Order: sequence, then structure tokens, then C-alpha cells
Amino acid sequence: MKLKRSKNKNRLSDDGHEEVQKDDHAGDLAELLRPALPEMDLSGNAWKVLLVDDEPDVHEITRIALKKFAYDGRHLELTSAYSAEQARQILQKESDFALAVIDVVMETDEAGLDLVRFIREEMKLFHIRLIIRTGQPGKAPEQFVIQNFDIDDYREKTDLSSQKMVSMLRNAIKAYRDIFIIERDRIDLDQKVKERTRELNDANKKLKATVADLQKALRELKKLKGLLPICSYCKKIRDDKGYWHQLEAYIQKHSGRIQPQHL
Repeated sequence: MKLKRSKNKNRLSDDGHEEVQKDDHAGDLAELLRPALPEMDLSGNAWKVLLVDDEPDVHEITRIALKKFAYDGRHLELTSAYSAEQARQILQKESDFALAVIDVVMETDEAGLDLVRFIREEMKLFHIRLIIRTGQPGKAPEQFVIQNFDIDDYREKTDLSSQKMVSMLRNAIKAYRDIFIIERDRIDLDQKVKERTRELNDANKKLKATVADLQKALRELKKLKGLLPICSYCKKIRDDKGYWHQLEAYIQKHSGRIQPQHL
């Protein structure tokens, strides 16, 4: 399906109610849990959001609508890109954005969708939440976009008020935070499993060494029993001077072996 561009892009109204498109798609669970989160950091002071749209008014009104936005004690840090190409350059320098709100029709009819492909398939950024916001739903139908692109929401500019925008960003950032927490816990668990596995391997090596020592001592004992007089009652060994010794002490003394300790 080829998406073609028209110049009649809807603009946001000046009364604070932006006319942004809707996109509601949450992405595949398998994609959400992919191990591609090393850049994510919940210790910062703000949630980083990338606004990608070729209309300056959209950026201005979006900033006004989100001026007082806060979630989980953190405000927003908004970065503007006025083309898909500019967004690519920004993401290649810093990929720790929680969210990107992307227009579809910019320098080309499918610039925003190509950007989505670039983010997911080339940069392998599966943690960042992607929202398509378009003023031309006929050029990028919601059902087609949701089915064919790994996005998390789809919004029409004419159907997106300030309050809806706040709710949209809150849900997306919450998803980003939860994904990070799940992945961080998974990494911690993997590390603990690896550490415990190393401990068990070390203990197993020590156990094998101990068993080898015991087997060698047993072989030596069998040899000694054939050469030395051993009391069948008290199990003591008589040396060449006629003195009787405990079996273990005699073996230790004459073999130079330190008796293995129990683990």
C-alpha cells in the first residue's frame, strides 16, 4: 500500500486543544521484553520525549499542553525534530528517550513510518514507546499502520485535546518505566543465577578433589593392609619398632597427606 502526501495538513488550534491523531497499539509482548535496554535510566530528573513533526505550531502547542506534565515525580524534557532525518540524527546521538511522538507525512508521504522502521529494525530500540500522530489519517490509515508497524499508539491531530495528550503520554511513559523495571529485575536475576552457578561449580570442583583424595587414600590403605600388620580388633598398625598406631595417624604421617575435611 503506497501512502501519498497531500499538503492539507491539519494544524492544532490556538485555544490549547491540539488536533492530533490517535493511535492505540501496544506492541507485541515479545518485543517489549527484548534485551535492548542498556541506555535506559530511571535515575534522571526528567522523562525524555522526542517530538517529530514538520509543523512548528505542533511543537509549540504540544509544549504548552505538556508544560505542567509530571509522572512519578519527574517532568518532561522535550526535544524537537522537524523532519524524520533530523530525528534519526538525534536518536543516533542519544537513544535514551522514553517516548517519540511522530508525524507520518513530513519530507515524504511515509517519512514517519520509515522512521518507525529505522528505530525498531535498524537501531534495535525496542524500549522507546512510539506514537503516530497524524493530521492525514487517509494517507496512513490506523488499521494499516497498527498491523504493519511496531507502534504503541495512533492518534489523529483533530481528535487529540490537551487532556487526551496528557493521558496518552502518561500511559506511554508508564509502559516505558514498567518495561525497564521488568528488564532490570531480569538482569539482576540472571546475575544472581550466574553467581550461584559459579559457587556451585566451585563447590563441585572441591568435592571432586576431595573424593579423589579419599579414593587415593583408600588405595594406599589397601596396599598398607597387605604390607603392615594390622590388629583385626582395634584396627591399629604396628610399625617396624613394635609400636601400635592409629590407622589414620599412621597414613597421614607416612604419606604426607592432610586428611580431607568435610564440606
